[in-house]
Amino acid sequence: MKRTLAILLSAMMILPGTSFAGTNVKQGNGKAISNQVVKQNKSDWSLVWSDEFSGTDIDRTKWTFDIGNWITDQNGNGITPGWGNNEKEYYTDSNENAFINDGKLVIKAKKEQVTDKFGTYDYTSAKLKTKGLFSKKYGRYEIKAKFPVGKGLWPAIWMLPEEDKYGSWAASGEIDIVEGWGSRPYNVAGTIHYGEGWPNNKYTGKEYEFPKNRGIDSWHTYALEWEPGELRWYVDGELYQTQNKWYSKGKDNAANYSYPAPFDQEFYLIMNLAVGGWFDGDPDETTQFPKQMEIDYVRVYDLKKRDYREPVEPVSGPVVLPADAKQPLEDGNLIYDQNYEETITEVDQSGVELNPLYWNFVHLPEFGGDGSLTVEEINGKNFARTNIVNPGSQLYSLQMIQNISLVNGGKYKVSFDAKSSDARNIMVKAGAGPSRGWVKYSNEESFKLTSDLQSYEFTFDMLNETDIAARLEFNLGGNGTNPVWIGNVRVEDITGAPVDNDAPKKPLPDGNHVYNGTFDQGGMDRLMFWNFSKIDALAAASVSEETRELHVSIEDGGSNPEAVQLNQKGMYLVKGNDYKATFKARADEPRTIQVALLDKDGTVNYSGVKKIELTSAMEEKTFSFTMPEEVSDSEAQIVFNYGGGNGDVYMDQVVLLKTSNTPDYGNVDLYPLKNGDFISGLTSWTNYIHYDAEAAIAVENGEAKVSIGSEGNEVWSVILEQPNVSLAKGVVYELSFAARSTKERDVEVTVENAQYTRFFSETLKLTDQMQQFTYEFNMPIDDIASFKMLLGKNVLSPMGSHDVFIDNVVLKVKDAPSQKEPVSTPGIDNGTFSAGTDEWNSWWGDQWSGYGEGTMSAENGELKIAIDKIGQATYSPQIYQKGLLFEHGSSYTVEFHARADFPRKVNVNIGKELSTEPWFISYMPTQTLDLTTEMKRYYFTFVMSEETYEDGKIVFELGNILEGNATTNVTLDNVSIQQN
Repeated sequence: MKRTLAILLSAMMILPGTSFAGTNVKQGNGKAISNQVVKQNKSDWSLVWSDEFSGTDIDRTKWTFDIGNWITDQNGNGITPGWGNNEKEYYTDSNENAFINDGKLVIKAKKEQVTDKFGTYDYTSAKLKTKGLFSKKYGRYEIKAKFPVGKGLWPAIWMLPEEDKYGSWAASGEIDIVEGWGSRPYNVAGTIHYGEGWPNNKYTGKEYEFPKNRGIDSWHTYALEWEPGELRWYVDGELYQTQNKWYSKGKDNAANYSYPAPFDQEFYLIMNLAVGGWFDGDPDETTQFPKQMEIDYVRVYDLKKRDYREPVEPVSGPVVLPADAKQPLEDGNLIYDQNYEETITEVDQSGVELNPLYWNFVHLPEFGGDGSLTVEEINGKNFARTNIVNPGSQLYSLQMIQNISLVNGGKYKVSFDAKSSDARNIMVKAGAGPSRGWVKYSNEESFKLTSDLQSYEFTFDMLNETDIAARLEFNLGGNGTNPVWIGNVRVEDITGAPVDNDAPKKPLPDGNHVYNGTFDQGGMDRLMFWNFSKIDALAAASVSEETRELHVSIEDGGSNPEAVQLNQKGMYLVKGNDYKATFKARADEPRTIQVALLDKDGTVNYSGVKKIELTSAMEEKTFSFTMPEEVSDSEAQIVFNYGGGNGDVYMDQVVLLKTSNTPDYGNVDLYPLKNGDFISGLTSWTNYIHYDAEAAIAVENGEAKVSIGSEGNEVWSVILEQPNVSLAKGVVYELSFAARSTKERDVEVTVENAQYTRFFSETLKLTDQMQQFTYEFNMPIDDIASFKMLLGKNVLSPMGSHDVFIDNVVLKVKDAPSQKEPVSTPGIDNGTFSAGTDEWNSWWGDQWSGYGEGTMSAENGELKIAIDKIGQATYSPQIYQKGLLFEHGSSYTVEFHARADFPRKVNVNIGKELSTEPWFISYMPTQTLDLTTEMKRYYFTFVMSEETYEDGKIVFELGNILEGNATTNVTLDNVSIQQN
């Protein structure tokens, strides 16, 4: 009985590429293991808790009840209905729904209407639990029960953690002892849920099949035996599955919690009879009510004749595909037709089978996705280009899919190259098809594409049963119409490959630069990412399961502090920023230790050596430092020196945070939202008007005007939106705009990504007077987001016809300089070409670069380069302007408009011209841009890392740029370089 905060799963369970997390998990043999009767040894166990239901009333010292249909927060506010599972019943604690009868607990589902503040429900039932009254870690759990049959009935006996020690569901785990389908009376399932918080949760489990004459509506004994690192499921004493592979990962962690988390904490029991939900669907006309499940007893045991087994960490070893599986190619790639030379199968109707060997392009009409897939050559390789006419309503509205074979216990690496015409996101995952309930094998990985071709990768562990028809999915829908190019796709078995724990590390989502500072992640030694060393000393570092804190035991501390050392490498420290380090520490006896932040080689000390006094009490220690103004270091290290003394040291909760906000802007766009003053009409803007609403959007008197006839039934029925806003992690953004409405109303304003994760959300009240609104928010991750004004249903609906006006929308890095008045300019002259070709020059090649041919002229306030022949080099021909001032340490934004009569590429370089080799020193990486037949705005940002120079040069290269070197007419306009 899964518990989740999912709100949008209803559409996600019926389509390839979705993430249904229910437990329809017929994986492997549905009979007892190897079809052999394996009996349990009950004599090992001693009873510690039970309920025989021998009284007249439910024992309220053992059981409490969930009430209602909604998951709520601590204040009673609704989070999601149907207990996150689309259930239709309202749970009560009434003795009509749960009672004792003839020595048995009865949970009865009835067809009757109940209303609460959230809505009206057609069924009632009961859900009993021991939370707060009884919970246990490990043991034997035995329940004798009889379940009802009928479509839409979902009886379940399961367990959840007493505390969500490792994070939200399912990172902290769930154990389903038994679940039954009312419509499948001869099957039950046992399942575990684990992994990360939804939607990156995972599950594994198996079904048990009864003889046809004795189904779930007969009495059966269901048992779970739970030991460290192993769970075993029994029906009537017959072992039918064993699970010992799982993991748990917190949202702010760099690695999994050490095994056997999450199943190493206390869980409580739950028993309920649900009506409807994802598991068995909703009742139909054949389902008769009332229906009831009965429990004769619940018994919990502890081991009495032996100790619990020691957990054995799952070890990745060689994996072998079955003979009938799709085998890897000679180079190890599990993907066939990497170069798109075979026919790509188009699947545009439900029920059409995927091509089992090669690529498939899936766009099902029920989700609105519409487009085509073509093959284009880039850098000598074929790429699949998805042309998107309609992105549809979901990420999976358009998909590229290929079947692959994955083996239980294997570790896999997915890699590919991709780009788009502009910034956008795509989601990629490996998972099962419909026969396995769309179970996810990898996380749903979101990737931020740009107009530059880049390489992307992720890894995952295959913890489910071997699947020779798994799917690699590129989900391209629900996120605008920008086309996507995908190539060089590889899926490789990397089982057992070493991991470099000293590699450069990005700060964690909570800002901490220290990985595994809580000493509870990685292998069972819990020391992942840390390095321990000693020189002429006798010492050891360890972490126990009980305390989960570092223990440095020192018999001989050597002659100096560095003789015993702990360090973590690969930290990214940004120039000019303030940092604060905290950790908890104590020692067996008062003593001093040292801590410092150093460069990779330990030769540069950024923080100074901090001496920390320890006592026998665990106390928080802290120190601060500031990085030099001129140095950013992506491979710094934190070092703890314990030598020179003999007292044991204990440490925990090591944290290093950046406490100031001076980003190393690099290519951060200071003004990521464009045309917020609507001077260029609705360029960069889009809108959505649902079928239940009436609205029109236009620009009038320099303002966006949304004329609303009917606001519809949802807040999102009318949306004014700017998509593809590129935001950077750790940056504080300032959002401001002016707005008014001809009728007073509420408006919801958000900044959110394609998965509807909101980085900013505010509901504001508009009047007939133009008001200025200003807000700030901090980006937790790098992402492509959308600015949205949700203008649909609000608290005053229905409102009738009215107009909403929006103007001067600005989304900028906080304290960024004005766009309108640059701080200074590097000296671009005649960037609008109003003075013809003045200040601009062309160069058409030489004997070494090859000669190009053509002309440069100014027409209608634009620069036209007519290219008749290109040379052999990328820079033959070229258009350039010299005499530009670039100051050391300054950030610059380069912007221009361009098009070509026939699509081709242009390289943009900025740097210093030399009279000898190497002839040119670049101040930034070459920007390779794709010109189309439409006049488009291009921009990028760079930081001047060289010494200040007053004769800089901007160069537009129009020569032999691989896969984009057409001889055609190229038009430039509005060239500017602004110092930020």
